[in-house]
Amino acid sequence: MRRIGAFGGSTALWALLAAHVAGAFEPVSVGIAIGAVSALTGYLSYTDFYCRFTECCHEERPLNTSALKLDLEEKLFGQHLATEVILKALTGFRNNKNSKKPLTLSLHGWAGTGKNFISQIVAENLYPKGLKSNFVHLFVSTLHFPHEQKIKVYQVGPGPAPEVDPRQCECVWQLRLHL
Repeated sequence: MRRIGAFGGSTALWALLAAHVAGAFEPVSVGIAIGAVSALTGYLSYTDFYCRFTECCHEERPLNTSALKLDLEEKLFGQHLATEVILKALTGFRNNKNSKKPLTLSLHGWAGTGKNFISQIVAENLYPKGLKSNFVHLFVSTLHFPHEQKIKVYQVGPGPAPEVDPRQCECVWQLRLHL
């Protein structure tokens, strides 16, 4: 026959006694139910739980410069200057706590020099969704600003994407590619 331990026996006895007394203390059980529902609501509204299902801005998420540097060095060929400049810009932006604007990287070059590729590498190192992140805005001059006659309109307006409020997310960045 199995022996119940000291704590197991007292717990079982307490449960039997509480079951008979529970009818007399209905306000207590209602209070416990309200407390349990409140605790569950608090847990479900917690940002980490919410952010498992949607993309959230995590300011505390550090930039892994060594991983970014390794990705740039392994995947880019002949772009050592771009690697140094991008690393310096990103680390400077992340270390600046008083940034009033999002980081904007403007990459210039002929077709096929790796501008889109660099932006993809950087975005994947900053955000799990990469270029599809809500906090990354990619502008390609020939795609988003195709008409040379409308240069004045392009200079005045915010561009094809809404203006980004850096207070919404400290780590928002824009990327402009020019041919």
